[in-house]
Formats: sequence, structure tokens, C-alpha cells
Amino acid sequence: MVGLPRIGRGCSLESAGRGSIALIAPAAFVERYRKLLLLLTAAWVGSGVIIYLWVPLTTPVMLLLSPVAPVAWYLATRLRLPPHRPSAVTLALVLAGVYLSLNASWSLSPATAHLAMAMFYVSTVALYFLANTLPVSDDDVLRAMAIGLYGGLVIGGAALSFETFSSQLMRRIMMSIVPALRPKPVDMLLDGGWVTFVEPFLINRNITAMTSLFWPTALAVFLLAPKTRRQHWWLIGLVPIVAGILGSKHATSKIAFAGAALVFATFQFAPTVARRMVAWAWTGTIILVVPLAIIAYQNRLYLSTWIPPSAQHRIAIWGYTSNQIAKAPIMGAGIDTSRARNGPQGYDVQFAPGSDFGLPTGMHSHNDYLQTWYETGAVGALMLLVIGLLVLSSLARSSLQVQPYLYASFATSALLGGTSFSLWQPWFMASFGLTAVFAMLGWAMADRSSAQGRVASDRFTL
Repeated sequence: MVGLPRIGRGCSLESAGRGSIALIAPAAFVERYRKLLLLLTAAWVGSGVIIYLWVPLTTPVMLLLSPVAPVAWYLATRLRLPPHRPSAVTLALVLAGVYLSLNASWSLSPATAHLAMAMFYVSTVALYFLANTLPVSDDDVLRAMAIGLYGGLVIGGAALSFETFSSQLMRRIMMSIVPALRPKPVDMLLDGGWVTFVEPFLINRNITAMTSLFWPTALAVFLLAPKTRRQHWWLIGLVPIVAGILGSKHATSKIAFAGAALVFATFQFAPTVARRMVAWAWTGTIILVVPLAIIAYQNRLYLSTWIPPSAQHRIAIWGYTSNQIAKAPIMGAGIDTSRARNGPQGYDVQFAPGSDFGLPTGMHSHNDYLQTWYETGAVGALMLLVIGLLVLSSLARSSLQVQPYLYASFATSALLGGTSFSLWQPWFMASFGLTAVFAMLGWAMADRSSAQGRVASDRFTL
């Protein structure tokens, strides 16, 4: 079948000549309604981002739907799937999936382990399709998706920032009207049927989502807006996001944002140093997390009064979990086994010496690197190390103008996994995937712009 040249790039239907009628039909529809379809694409992406920010538990669905727009555009104009070129990262993910499937077979929490594996497969497939489709997508399609990302984060993020500084006013109103939305009684206060207070940590997932999309969105602005207007769009859209992150009670998001900002700033003066810094930090974290956790526990750092109570408890959990790794050091205890061994139904409850901090493994380790060692063993930790280094190797081959944003996105994800949610929570796994999706979007736009000798197009831009 003769392929149809890309419609909307100075090519009319007549230039298709003897092309297939079956191919001309959808291409003609796209040419006729292209502007409307681009607006719908931006709205599709933007609405998905808003839903992700406000209801993070829907992230697996958002990730599953993320290839729809670029793949649909590609099929409409070419009537075939994009060329398949599995990268080293994809192959490493497939190999990791094989091992993790084996590891899940001896998990003490088989249901959640199998759910985690399903999410892993979904993420891998979605990222594979996007990695092959985005680089060959039309310019205006990429721009429409980037505008949707920016609009979604600005709208959803501004609302979340308002929630941060208003003690979650909108949520409290919705909870008052719809009782089914209310959290546990211990996490809220009621007065005359109205929710007057909710715990600040209830918004932590949302703040995490907002933090994870900050740098990909900053990259989108860099590529979309002309240089003379770029700072205005950054200030208008992203300053409220920064305020919401820093004004929240979620320390992990603040650390992730600050660490990524340090990486971004270092790139402005010493790109080589920044690349090496991130690579060595990634390697050192995975290799040293276990001995450092043991040392902190043995020296009773959890008793230090200058450390917040939640961090003190985590240090105790980390020390206990690190000592359990020796029971299955190579292959691990099984995905999400921490959940089964948490509380009275598992081991007899112990306490950290000199404290009232209980010493089960917790529902999870509050550290994805330590959790990887404990539940998947040295094999899983090695795979995580290799996958991260392969990703960094790929980022190093991107254009210099976008490397600060891509490395900052990587640093954000790496730091969010340091002291936060369980690695195997489906929404959290999918969040890493969505960060990668929008980082790849910016990367594809930058490659296209570099090839055409420009940074921002004068058509369909901010």
C-alpha cells in the first residue's frame, strides 16, 4: 500500500495520487477537521492531567489511555502502527518483568503482588507505544499535547495550591455534601454535619502528582513559548504550583522539588558535573541504602529530637527492615511481603530500643530502594540500578537544551521514591510512568525543533 504523505504540511489530498482509497478517507477527515482535532487533543490531555492531579488513584487508567492520542493520529494519517524499535530500557524492563513475575510467586501478599505486576506490564506496554509513536508524530500534534499538559497542570495545580493554603476548603465542602467522600473519622472533625477539618496528609498524593509533573511542564513551556514570552508563562502558570508544593505538609515532595531544582541549576553552569552527580547519586543510593539504614538504626538516630517524629519512626522501620534482608538476600521475600508481615498478624511486635516505635516492617518501608532490596533481593536491586543507568544514558544523548529538564524530572521521581509511598502501589507506579510520558513528549518536541532549526513554532503555541 502506498503511504500518504503527511496531511497539513503543504501536502494536499491530490498529491497522494494513486494512494489507497481506504487510506485517503481517514486522512481527508483529518485534513478537513485538523484544527478541531488538535483542540480536542489538547483538551483530552489537559483533562487527563486534571483528573490525575485531583484523583491520583485513577493514575493507572490515565497511563493506560496516554497512548490513545498519538497512536490515533498516527493511524489516521498512515493507517499503520509506528515502526517497532525496542530500546535497551525496554528490553531491561521486559527482563525485570520476567524476574518480578517469578518473585511474585512466593509473595506473602499474592493478590497485591499480582496487581503490582499487572501495573508493571501496563506501564511497560504504554511507554513502549509512546516511545515509538511520539518521535514520529506531527509537529502540531506534539504541540497540542504539550499545551494540554500545561493547561491541565495550571488549572489543576492552581486549585490544589488553593487547597493547600485553605486547609482543603473545596474538599471539605464536597465531603460535607457527599458523605461517601469522607475519610476515616479519626482523620477529620465534624460540626453540625459539616466537615470543618481534615488531616493535611490526605492531600499528599495530590502534591506528589503535582511535583512529578512540574519539570516536564516547565520543558513544555520552554519549547512552546517564544523566548520573549517564556518567562511570563512560567510565572503565570508555575509559580502557584511551586507555592503549593512548598506550602504543603508533604516533606518528600519538598525534598524532591528542591533536589531537582539543584540538578537543574547545576546544569546551567556545569552540565557534565550535573550528569555525573545524578548517575553517582543513583548508584550510591541503591548500593548504600541498606548499610546506611543499619548504621542510623544502630546509632539510635530515631531518638534524635531534631528529627520530625514521622522521620524518627521511619528510621526505626528502615533499621528493622534492613536486618530482615539477610533472610532472603539474593531473591528477596517477595513483592509486597511487607504488607503481610505488618502488625500483630505477622511477627510479634517489638519496639526500637529506648522508644515506643513498633518494629514490624510496616505496610511498606517508606523507601522504595530499601523495599526493593527486602522484597526482590540483590537481583531486583541490580535490575533497578541497571534500568536507572540505562535511562540516564539515554537522557545524556538528548539535546543539551532539554537535558536540564529531563534530568530534573528523573531526579524528582528518584527522590519521591526515597521516603514516600510503597513502590508497588498501582497509582504510584503509574505516576512514574506518566512522568516518563510527558518527559518523552518534551524530548520528541526538542528533537523535532532541533532538526528544523528552531525552538518554538509560530503556530499553535502559547
